[in-house]
Amino acid sequence: MTDDAAAAPDGTGCDIDVERPAGPYRSANRTTLTDVTGRPVGELSLAPPLLIRQVINEMRAAPEQAADERLAALARAGELFATATLDGETPDTYCRRQALVSGLPVSVARRTLGRVAQAGRAAADTLSAQRPRGAVPLGDLPFGEPPAAGRTSAGAAVVWVRKGDVLGVLAPGNHPATHVEWLGALALGYRVAVRPSQRDPFTPRRLVRALREAGLAPGYASLLPTTHEHAEAIVDGADLGLVYGGDSVVTRYADSRRVLAQGPGRSKVLITRDVPWRSHLDTIADSVAADAGVQCLNASAVLCEDDAPGLAHALAERLARLPLLPPGHTDAVLPVRPLDEARRLAEQLHESVGPLYETVGPRLAAGSDADPAERFLADLGDGSAALRPVVVPLDSARDPRFGIELPFPYAAVAPWEPELRPAAFGRTLALTVLSEDADLVRECVASPLIRNTHWGAVPTHWSRPGLPHDGALAEFLMESKTFAGETALRGPVM
Repeated sequence: MTDDAAAAPDGTGCDIDVERPAGPYRSANRTTLTDVTGRPVGELSLAPPLLIRQVINEMRAAPEQAADERLAALARAGELFATATLDGETPDTYCRRQALVSGLPVSVARRTLGRVAQAGRAAADTLSAQRPRGAVPLGDLPFGEPPAAGRTSAGAAVVWVRKGDVLGVLAPGNHPATHVEWLGALALGYRVAVRPSQRDPFTPRRLVRALREAGLAPGYASLLPTTHEHAEAIVDGADLGLVYGGDSVVTRYADSRRVLAQGPGRSKVLITRDVPWRSHLDTIADSVAADAGVQCLNASAVLCEDDAPGLAHALAERLARLPLLPPGHTDAVLPVRPLDEARRLAEQLHESVGPLYETVGPRLAAGSDADPAERFLADLGDGSAALRPVVVPLDSARDPRFGIELPFPYAAVAPWEPELRPAAFGRTLALTVLSEDADLVRECVASPLIRNTHWGAVPTHWSRPGLPHDGALAEFLMESKTFAGETALRGPVM
């Protein structure tokens, strides 16, 4: 029976198994997957530590695949992910499943189809662009017959090599396109073991299926759902780790040389007095709320030199018009969470930013006895709630609420003064600068705390394959070495 045949009438029901090199494996330990209304939609197999170690050992022992074959498989896999029926799952079924369990608008998954296809097509060019100029891949070195006796002249080359063989990924559930990043590790020749989030096991499962259908050798990608308690076994068993999480996760791995932790983005928009913000309200709102405002590239803070309170009000009015709909609706644009979870988040927001939000947010009807925290959510009547956008006006960028990042469209708006230089912005994944001041823009690009700078009407979330995200993943996975030999070298000779 295919996945779709076993599914519930709306296509959400399915089981997620462990995907090991030998194929799917159903664990004896399973947990129920529920959608945002609390309805069960399937079961998720949970890999215990022993199985995790076995699968990683299987990946290490699997035969290598030539680089050109891997890159061709990545290109085909991207197209299959976007267009094919994979083990009974159509692209539309995948999108509906992903939306109803993650709570993200279905349009996010549909855009991800195209993003994965684009990343697959660009894999070879991305790999070439990230390799240091002058370095050669290990495969380009001539390891043939040894040099003749008595030869003393030597050629030398810079060789670009992997730091290990297996990458363990503890994937997030905030956005399906984050899985594009580990595709780059496959292009480099890594075996990748992915622990999916229970909020989105569908995207990595579909990717693994597409990769195998496209001809990637089975030992190169595995899916290892497991508990939070056992997730560390994946990182421990791999040579290197890529993990996602909040500030606590970043702090935990701050001193590790073998684990790269991707944390909050705290992306921002900066508008100076010489650019009228009213002409760029679309760019600002898009930076905050695109793809439901859940990406680390979405702006969570805005600095405005001219009338910051006015901008806060205008932005709040613009975002308040976004429709409040279930995630499977074609026009949905906001994240949806189970009602109890949404209420807990709303209560926390009411305590932290409630008094400020009253100056720009929607007010309760006169005489209403509703909980004031309910202003932060919209009960959809089915056990779930849409999270409303929140805009908070602040008197200073030094207010601790300026650095908050939340899983829905949230923006703190504060005044900017020229003496507040980019170094004072704190760590910023993406900064959109609306200014005529080229020196200021140059300073932003040079700042070690700002990872990506966009000048003009370019939203903070803009990206394309081949460009660094939080740096290039290859910078963490690869290193340059010297090779000297008496035989001729293909490629640059030093």
